[in-house]
Amino acid sequence: MEVVIVTGRKEALLDFAQGLGADVEWTADAGGVLSRAGSRPWKLVVVDAMTPGLDYKSFLMDLLRVNAMLNTVVVTDMDEETFHEDSEGLGVLCSVPEHPGRESGIKTMDRLCLLLGQG
Repeated sequence: MEVVIVTGRKEALLDFAQGLGADVEWTADAGGVLSRAGSRPWKLVVVDAMTPGLDYKSFLMDLLRVNAMLNTVVVTDMDEETFHEDSEGLGVLCSVPEHPGRESGIKTMDRLCLLLGQG
């Protein structure tokens, strides 16, 4: 399964990515992801809202316009309730804490596999 992680903090997300157990592509170029989202076989786009200069909500709205079938996860420092209200209507699978570990990656992939009927 292919995953792209949009972040400027790769080191902070390495354990999380390992827990995903997927082929991970790393990029800090949100625009590049948008330009390739219609043609890439990604099953998951992880958006690090903690990346300076990245407005995760605008990015997700743009991503929905390009490919509404992509599943998304947001790395955030917001508590679950605040994040749910902030991201309502953006089709986000789940959020993970700003310093997610391997276990967060495993839980995220388990949730995705269930959604895709592979669990």
